Parts: sequence; structure tokens; C-alpha cells
Amino acid sequence: MIFFIYAVIGMQSFGKVAIDDDTHINRNCNFQTFFMAVLVLFRCATGEQWQEIMLAALPGRRCDPEADTEPGEEFSCGSNLSYIYFISFFMLCAYLIINLFIAVIMDNFEYLTRDWTVLGTHHLDEFKRVWSDYDPEAT
Repeated sequence: MIFFIYAVIGMQSFGKVAIDDDTHINRNCNFQTFFMAVLVLFRCATGEQWQEIMLAALPGRRCDPEADTEPGEEFSCGSNLSYIYFISFFMLCAYLIINLFIAVIMDNFEYLTRDWTVLGTHHLDEFKRVWSDYDPEAT
């Protein structure tokens, strides 16, 4: 769910940045479509060059020729939101991955330390009842 929210925000903020093979916003890494935005965020969540993608989305980048920009604003794409956007996304993903890692460790720890005895408190109550038939005076 977080991926999809961040993907939509990324499309709105960085979708007009031109695709340039000399930068980190290229044909394999851009925010122009929803699918590509999700792929870029998955790439950033794994930690692969998310800093370079963040810096490539800063203001002053060349705009896509097909974007609806005003004449004379060819280099006005990108956003200062890039720092907040990518750092908050990376921190959130790191938090979720650490929690997932800890959950797996705790689940395995619980499995290893499980009490495997078959006797419970209800068995003790049953034993007392049956034993009282054989030893009614509890001697």
C-alpha cells in the first residue's frame, strides 16, 4: 500500500523529468508511468543507487518534451521534495524490513522454546480425581 501511495506522489512530483540515458532518470528508471514508478520504488527499497535517483530528481532538470510545460521552462522540472520523498521512503522501508526480520527471528525462537510436553493443567485435575478413587483418605 505504501508503495502505491509513494508511486502516485512520485508520478506527480517527478513524472515530467526528461528521460536521459546519461542520468539516473532513464528509460529503465523513471516516474512517467505508474508501473515504472512502482519499479523505481522497489529498486530504491532494496538500496540500489537511491541517492543518485534522488539527486537526479532535483529542480533544474530538463523537462520531457511531451510534458505540458510552458515555453522557456525546459529546465524547470524536478522538485525540492526529492530529499524528503526519497529519505522518508527509504527510512520507512528499512523500518518495515527490520521489523520483518525481527518477526522471523521471534517466530523461530518461539518454535525452538515451545514446551513440547503433552501434559497440561487439565491432566493434573483428572489425575487427582482418578487417584482419589484409589486413595479416598489421601494418605
